[in-house]
Amino acid sequence: MWKSEDARNGDAEVGAGSAGYRALADFERWSALGPLAPNFADRLAAAGSAAAAHGRLAGAERPDGPDERLDDAERRVAPADWWEALAKAYHWQRLTAQAFGCELDPAPDEWAGDRLDDACERDQALADRLALLERRLAGEALVLRYALGRL
Repeated sequence: MWKSEDARNGDAEVGAGSAGYRALADFERWSALGPLAPNFADRLAAAGSAAAAHGRLAGAERPDGPDERLDDAERRVAPADWWEALAKAYHWQRLTAQAFGCELDPAPDEWAGDRLDDACERDQALADRLALLERRLAGEALVLRYALGRL
């Protein structure tokens, strides 16, 4: 039984600095894509998404420390290559925004969705592998939402 409506909605579990920590995690994830990028255009686009996440970080309340719930969920789905890293950055950013109840500007990472769609249309094995990764991410997002009291 829930003690209050705030606890049920997760407001008691998600601190003011959580949006800042989530933005930091997004920034780190997008930044890590640069060295893995198969070409300059992808490297530049990943830098743009990292810059957008940095902008959200700069505008958010400074986190007091790491959020172990987010870090644990992040570690459980480690990408094996560029495509998995790109899919994780793209989908995980949206899933964590939902889990933390944050708004997200989709424009900076539109390129990622287009890039993933194009690659999956050309390579069915890649499409299947990324679909499995997306399911794992969705599962981790449910675990995270539960840990945050937002389920």
